[in-house]
Amino acid sequence: MLLGLLLAQPASARTLLACGHPMYPPLSWAEGGELVGIAPHLARRLLAEQGYALDLRVFGNWERCQLAARQGKVDLIVAAYKTRGREQDFLFSDTPIIADPVVLFTHRGRRAQAPELDGRTLGLLFGDSFGDAFDRQAAQHPRVERVSTGEQNFHKLARGRIDYMPIGLTTGRLQARKLGLTEQVFALDHLLTVERYHLALPRGSVLAPLLPALSERLRQLTEDKYIEHIGRHYEHRYLDGP
Repeated sequence: MLLGLLLAQPASARTLLACGHPMYPPLSWAEGGELVGIAPHLARRLLAEQGYALDLRVFGNWERCQLAARQGKVDLIVAAYKTRGREQDFLFSDTPIIADPVVLFTHRGRRAQAPELDGRTLGLLFGDSFGDAFDRQAAQHPRVERVSTGEQNFHKLARGRIDYMPIGLTTGRLQARKLGLTEQVFALDHLLTVERYHLALPRGSVLAPLLPALSERLRQLTEDKYIEHIGRHYEHRYLDGP
């Protein structure tokens, strides 16, 4: 109830369009045709404070959301990694929403705790990025398979059709648990990188002048442990949901 009251919109608020990753809990995911999670929650709250309402769209997969933003069809991506490639098209909040430790998940048929990528197949989503360094390595890897949804990747991994899947540790564990695959897949101890999710505005967005204020509010909410608090709420919501 409290979270709902915090997100109440004034009747006269101007509505903007936003999108985000449709399967990256607890950060964001599609639930009943609506985008929910930490990032949609924060975007609604921060924009409501500036007199805007948000229409949160689900575009089918992560790549389509990014494409829609590049084409000017949405005003805001609720959370994205900041990379050199994306900085050509987007402005990012100075303050991140969350830090995201990224690891490789593999299947139980692989015993080694250290990644052995030579001759192995890497599974990624369309539109995936895990930072500039990893993206360069993935571009040179000869065996990469991309799919539209995380669920597809998890099932391919569980069946041994791919060998490794990079993903944030928290979301990987949540999705494996939700899909009932914790006996088939697991995370390696090796940390690939720690990336950070930021608010992302298409260049030329009407919100660009507000970006310093939005960054400052994110800093305050981080220091107040508010983001940590709602993170736990959305972890439970994802696991308990349909």
